[in-house]
Amino acid sequence: MDYVDYTLVRLAADGSRAALFDQVSLEHVLFAAYDSEAMTLSGPYSPVFEQFFIGLSVPRRSLVEGAWGPSTQTERHEARFTLHAPGADGVRVDAFWRGAIIARASGETATVDHVVSRWPDLESIDAEIAAALGALPEDPAVLEAERRARLLARLRAGVRQPEALSEAWLEGWLARAGAASVGGLLRRMRGQAAAGTFQLGLSAPGAGTPSARPLPLAAALLIRSAPLSVAQLVADSKLVREHLEQLGMERPRSPQSEARHALVVIWVVPETTFDDAGWPGGEDAGLDAAIRRQRRRATAGLWLAREGIGLVATPASS
Repeated sequence: MDYVDYTLVRLAADGSRAALFDQVSLEHVLFAAYDSEAMTLSGPYSPVFEQFFIGLSVPRRSLVEGAWGPSTQTERHEARFTLHAPGADGVRVDAFWRGAIIARASGETATVDHVVSRWPDLESIDAEIAAALGALPEDPAVLEAERRARLLARLRAGVRQPEALSEAWLEGWLARAGAASVGGLLRRMRGQAAAGTFQLGLSAPGAGTPSARPLPLAAALLIRSAPLSVAQLVADSKLVREHLEQLGMERPRSPQSEARHALVVIWVVPETTFDDAGWPGGEDAGLDAAIRRQRRRATAGLWLAREGIGLVATPASS
């Protein structure tokens, strides 16, 4: 029995399914579905299989757009058609998992314990320029440069990271305010609005006890043997996600979670895939081969998670 069939029959059986998902695999799947750092999630993890379907296929499709109508009239009709490519093999989806991964969520919280605010006097900028130069410059470009420099200096004096208030930031502020120049901004604010800076201090996070939290999951599983065509498999994964989301198979979104993808695609591959030195992460030849394999797998799992792909590596068939 080859690797794909060997793995599929174990996924199909309730008693052997969970054993195929080790802690690293569950973490990578969770990373693909959620922003686990923002949510302070950690292990140990455990899978929950509410529904598990075996054997699906996603057709390869083409989108056709057209318009028609009498050439002598302005009225036109438009249409869009999705065509299944005739005679083309679809993408094999070996299983679909709807359920959850139980993780540990930290209860650590921080509070704002002090606020420092500064309200610089912007209306005196022109007076300061006149005092320094003897009069306001007649050249508009010179006057604008003087105003910009003094405005930024006053605002930067009230923040801990003055470099964050760059020329680019100032341009963005002017655009949001609908002002073409600093001079225009100062005229608009005169007597009507003020600009201020705030520094917020946060307390140290409180030490809370992590509690178990089930995180809903909807995932399509693609079991593939080595060698992998990574580029083709990434493209197929995105086709599968798009098709299944159009069918409404994604998990419901929750306002209490930082979601990355409502539906993820899971690659189930042999762990020996990462013996290939072409995978980054295991460049240190002085390390044991098993450690280099683990590092390559970890590196691949992180960048695939950003694409909505969870990586599961399992033992090859015996």
